[in-house]
Parts: sequence; structure tokens; C-alpha cells
Amino acid sequence: MAIKKRGKTLSLYKRVPKRYESVESRKFIWLALHTDSPTVAERKAGPAWEALVEAWEAKLAGDTSDAEQRFAAARDLAAARGFRYLRAEQVARLPRDELLERITAVGGTDADPDVRDAEALLGARNNQQ
Repeated sequence: MAIKKRGKTLSLYKRVPKRYESVESRKFIWLALHTDSPTVAERKAGPAWEALVEAWEAKLAGDTSDAEQRFAAARDLAAARGFRYLRAEQVARLPRDELLERITAVGGTDADPDVRDAEALLGARNNQQ
């Protein structure tokens, strides 16, 4: 794991493992650690990487047509991102700040958002539960 300075703060820089290439379009990850302290960055890097891996595992598990598995994967992915899974109707009733926090947490790009992230954080469309 490499910790590199990016601007004024430190970031984790690491290649995406081959196992996750189907659910992560980037070849390398730059993950801001929100600190300029090398000691704090070292302490944060491991858990930050583990959270990314958990999210990728949830995406892999959700790459199925089985509705129950997709729901469980969406719930797990939301948890890995630090949110509780909510149905779309519940998300729509959230206070504006909470809704914006969920929207900005969706991965991908503005032009090409990550569909699995969006389903997990904004409410899966094919969920019966």
C-alpha cells in the first residue's frame, strides 16, 4: 500500500486487484485519507482499503439476477459506504442534506455513475422488501 502526498494531504494509492475489475472501472485507486500526518495516514489506510474491498465484494455478490441476493448485496454495499439501506420511497423523504450526502457517495463519474452504488444508496428499483 502506497501513501502519497496529493495536494496538501495524503492519499492511499493502490492498484485495483484483478478480482474486482468487473465492478471497478479504475485501474488504480486514489483514496483521500484527509490528513497531512504520515502517522495518521498509516493508521487510516488499512481500514479505508478494507472498506473498499467490502464494497467491491458486495458489488460482486449483487451481480446476479436473484432478487434476494441483489437486495442483500445492496444492503451490504450501503453499509460498506456508511449508510443504512433504504427503499427509494424512504430516500425521497430524507432531509435535503442527507439526500445530497447519499448522492455524492455514489461512485463513478457524473456522466457515468455506478449503478450498483446508486441502487444501494438511493434505493434498489427491483426490491420487494
